Parts: sequence; C-alpha cells; structure tokens
Amino acid sequence: FPSHDTALDINSYINGGFRKVCDVRQQWESRIEWYYENINTSIMFSEHRSWVYFIVSGNEIVKIGESGNPLGIFAPLSHDPWQWEDQPKKGTQSRFGRYRQGDGTDRSIRCALTEEVDQGVVSLWAKKCDIVPTSITIAGESKKTYATYHKDLELQYLNYIERKLGRFPRENKARK
Repeated sequence: FPSHDTALDINSYINGGFRKVCDVRQQWESRIEWYYENINTSIMFSEHRSWVYFIVSGNEIVKIGESGNPLGIFAPLSHDPWQWEDQPKKGTQSRFGRYRQGDGTDRSIRCALTEEVDQGVVSLWAKKCDIVPTSITIAGESKKTYATYHKDLELQYLNYIERKLGRFPRENKARK
C-alpha cells in the first residue's frame, strides 16, 4: 500500500493491478448521463465477473467500489445485432452501465462530479480479481464451485485509506 501522502493517488495502485478502463464525459439529454471515451474494450467488455474499481478525478481516487458483474456489456446500436455501440449497455447488468444513467447512489455520484467531468479529468479504473475454483461437499457428494474476494478487497482498500487519512474517499459515504 502507498504512504499517507499518496493513499488516494491512483498512481500508487497501478503496480497492484489497476488499469484505466476509460475517460468519463457528460452526455446531456433529459438528465445527466455519462458517456465513455478512450475505452479499453478488453477490460470494459470482458465477461469476467469479479472486480474492484476506482472512480478517479485527476489522480485522486474519489470512489472505491466492487462488482460481481461485468464492468460493461455491449449495447446494440440498432435492431441489427451485428452493429454495436462502443458504450456499455445502460442498466443493472453491468457496473459501469449503471453509472451511465442509474438512479440513487449512481446519480448522486454523477451529480457530485459534474464540474470535474466537464473539465475532462474523471476516469474509471479497475482491478480484475481472481475467481478461484474450489471443491465443497454437499450431502457426501463433492461439487466444484468458485470463490471470489472482490467484496472483501474493496473493504481492505477502504480500511487502509480510513486508517491512513481518517476518512474514506469523498464519494464513499460509509464502509458499506
């Protein structure tokens, strides 16, 4: 983990596996929506389902989160299933798709970062977490299952930052 001075600096976490997924822009329609540019499609549209992510303004980590869903799912551009928009589908099936237009916490984060997104300094970063095969026994029968740790790892990052700074990143209102 980084020192106190760099606890919220994204550069302190790159060697630990965080990769930039995209830059965030505003898309103004009937309400504020996010639009993504410079997308690393191999991360954004990976089918992997275990991630810890950061929302970053400049170099400052402003939100830490986790997801057991893909970060983004390709959205059909039209009725032709072979044409794809380069944005993740809006909705709850993918984490960064929810941030594009979701309500509640997603909307409050978009609103809180409006000026910074207008300045072009907001980006999304993610760390791919392992999905570990393991065996369990159910009624004497051995079964294969998979274990993930993205929820625990998110809490580890939050605990670390709270210990170093006495607070969470500004858009994390609580530990959970």
